[in-house]
Amino acid sequence: MQNAEAIRQDVGARRAPASGQKAAAIYLMWGLLLAFRGIADLRIHSSHPSQAYFVVGACLPVLAGLVFCLLGLFLVFGMASLGGVDYEEIADPRIEQRVRERYASEVDQLTSLGFNYAFNSGESMSLSRILLIYPAIILLQARANGAVLALGRGGKILLAAPVLSSADGRAFGHPQSLGVTFYTAFRNGPLLVTKNYKFVCCETPECVMQASDGTVAEAWQTHKEWANKLDTDANPANRDRSYQAFAAIARWEDAFLKSRR
Repeated sequence: MQNAEAIRQDVGARRAPASGQKAAAIYLMWGLLLAFRGIADLRIHSSHPSQAYFVVGACLPVLAGLVFCLLGLFLVFGMASLGGVDYEEIADPRIEQRVRERYASEVDQLTSLGFNYAFNSGESMSLSRILLIYPAIILLQARANGAVLALGRGGKILLAAPVLSSADGRAFGHPQSLGVTFYTAFRNGPLLVTKNYKFVCCETPECVMQASDGTVAEAWQTHKEWANKLDTDANPANRDRSYQAFAAIARWEDAFLKSRR
């Protein structure tokens, strides 16, 4: 997976992600607006301000403004401390039961196509990343779509979902709240990704990604056709079914999508 490593290094060399920069700008803007409003109101009513007005009309806006400014500065200079998004295997039986109940239909469909239940994966992030606003919106959307959210070790939020492997070991099937994604990695690239819901579509040396509304069976048929075309003696498909192999593929996809922003 040399292509994936190259993409990850390229993304990692960049500055704070766009969502962090935007969140910092929003916090700083609101912080300055609140602080200036509190100071301006205090000057306007400085002759005989009541104690209640002094607290509510001046002190609270100024304090709120300072807090927002501090959050903005923290995002500007302390992005690395928030950590990134990663993946970890879920072994908690309570979370696994919730995952199996939520994705029972998708698992049944994949099983009928010859897939076997492999493990449960959690897309993990630090609770502090909610400060970036965009991750908070994504989590709310995922929860609205019925995603399984849980708390993991170290105060991390887990977006939990099952992972199944195909009978020939070439593909992973990954049901999520929006639909099912199929993955196949090749020794020298590209990463083949097929989704049964609308998403980014592209064909590059690093990644072939196709997505359209359809059934799980239709997406799997499309994925198999592409896999058969790309799978050669010189560039065979990776048949490693371990969790480490799946996590590497998921990180590869994340890094590729970030590189295209």
